[in-house]
Amino acid sequence: MQMYKMAVERANRLMGGWPEDEAIIGQLEGLGYAGPAGYVYFRPDNHQGYKDAMTGFTKNFPNYPFQTLDPTRVITIPIRNITAPPGWPQAEPTRTYDWINKTWPKVSG
Repeated sequence: MQMYKMAVERANRLMGGWPEDEAIIGQLEGLGYAGPAGYVYFRPDNHQGYKDAMTGFTKNFPNYPFQTLDPTRVITIPIRNITAPPGWPQAEPTRTYDWINKTWPKVSG
């Protein structure tokens, strides 16, 4: 929502009034934002928001009656390593599936 707000404000300044949808979209393309969950970036080629993936393990801490993320066991995976690059051709079922299938090393058992 913050990125949308930023794009509307930027387009408003450029247009001198409430902008059309295309002007807002143009401002979102390539826009990035450092948010609470990490940096989010809108790719111009497909208008999708991307951010690094995070995974980890939970742990019981005595201060909380529930499990929380263990800060010593968090892994961040750069989005560029798990998403098809800009310009990758459309494929079935998805671009990313096709990209992984064609470019990642094959695993054998």
